[in-house]
Amino acid sequence: MTLSLQTDRLLIRDWEETDAEAALEIYGSPDVAQWLAPAIDKVTDVPTMRMILAAWVEAQPNFVVPAGRFAVVRAADGEVVGGLLIRLLPPYEEDLEIGWQLRPSAWGNGYAVEASRALMSWAFNTHDVDELFAVARPNNKRAIATAARLGMEWVGETDKYYDLNLQVYRIRASEFTS
Repeated sequence: MTLSLQTDRLLIRDWEETDAEAALEIYGSPDVAQWLAPAIDKVTDVPTMRMILAAWVEAQPNFVVPAGRFAVVRAADGEVVGGLLIRLLPPYEEDLEIGWQLRPSAWGNGYAVEASRALMSWAFNTHDVDELFAVARPNNKRAIATAARLGMEWVGETDKYYDLNLQVYRIRASEFTS
């Protein structure tokens, strides 16, 4: 499956290996990477980022839809400004997580909410998804604020995901308004 979603300002599409330099601005940024470990460590150079993207591209057809990793591209100039994902949360792989990462220079423009809403709408309206979760470390104020802007409800704190103490947010298909 190849994904291509359009919003007013953004395109959500599959990652490509040629996105490595732009992706490094996201996953190589200490301001982003600090919140992603241990799921993904900070990426330090373009060749490593290219290898990671190659692995993501190769894995994409094997995910059970709607799971996947996607690039967020600004429509006005074609710049990759972020990444989105839907995946099964470890260790039990029962709950679907939605996640967003933006390069710091793109923060403050509402891109995370706009792109995430499009992906949520696609998951809820096109696939048999009842609910999506987001997890954030308690001091990750940006992620927590984004979850709230997405209409996600705080459902508690747990250490079952990633062996970290995390805040858990959820939105059900019946509660989602696009």
